Amino acid sequence: MIRYTGPVIDAHHHIWMRKNVAWLRDPPIIRAIGDFFGLRRDIPVEEWMHDVVPEGVTKSIHVTANWGPGCGLDETRWLQGVADKHSFPHGIVFQADLADADVESQIKANKQFPNVRGVRHQLHWDSAPLRQNVSRPDLCNTPEFRRGFALLEKYDLHFELQVFAAQAPYAVELIKAFPNVRFLLVHSGMLTDRTPAAIQQWRDALMKMAEFNNVHTKISGLNMFTPDWTIKNMRQSIRDSIQIFGIERTIYGSNFPLEKLHSSYANLIEAYRIVLAEYPEADQKRVFHDNAAAFYRV
Repeated sequence: MIRYTGPVIDAHHHIWMRKNVAWLRDPPIIRAIGDFFGLRRDIPVEEWMHDVVPEGVTKSIHVTANWGPGCGLDETRWLQGVADKHSFPHGIVFQADLADADVESQIKANKQFPNVRGVRHQLHWDSAPLRQNVSRPDLCNTPEFRRGFALLEKYDLHFELQVFAAQAPYAVELIKAFPNVRFLLVHSGMLTDRTPAAIQQWRDALMKMAEFNNVHTKISGLNMFTPDWTIKNMRQSIRDSIQIFGIERTIYGSNFPLEKLHSSYANLIEAYRIVLAEYPEADQKRVFHDNAAAFYRV
């Protein structure tokens, strides 16, 4: 089996200065990812590049680090300045509240920056209070959200879809209503635990969403709820995602620096390389590079 050694596009990462990010400031906010003390510091682009460039990452997509309400444009402006100086990141997914009555002005303001490619409004919700990022599980089907979402096609932006498996029926309703908007399923549907029942529910959710050709999946953040991850765990998540979505709709992302709580970048990407080595080299290149280049236009 040949492990891929060519250029890599990391399609999901974050950088920040702690003072700008509400959830990283004092006092600490309890979050679903557990103890994140090691992240409550500046993580500048220089550190990111030090971690990833030796591993063959030549381009990257920055997904909003959620600076806080009303701060999405500030984050985009800062990221574009970083990109202009350091040539990373190559694409920006910005934060927006699509249910906000004034969201079109937010979109217009962010679109002035050349690296902007898409929008993230995190929709994940389940019965555990720490996993309730929005007020209700079906927020994506409210009139307010749909009104804002309709603007994505107008402004040629894709949507980073972040939901749990139980929310798949609501996500499918949104996907069906907007066939001309491209969706990227973040963290491949966020498998929360590895009991047989949870894995089956997650697979069923992915199969529902994969029926629509405008939906891709991003095999990022696979260990957010499994800090003691193993190659076996990674293999199950990656192979299942590929089996359901196909090689042509699967995109690699690291979710660094969140994954840095439990792994070095070198160890994490090596796990991906080991698993993906089971596929032809051309397919590995699609997942690690080509699919992201086409989807994000970088």
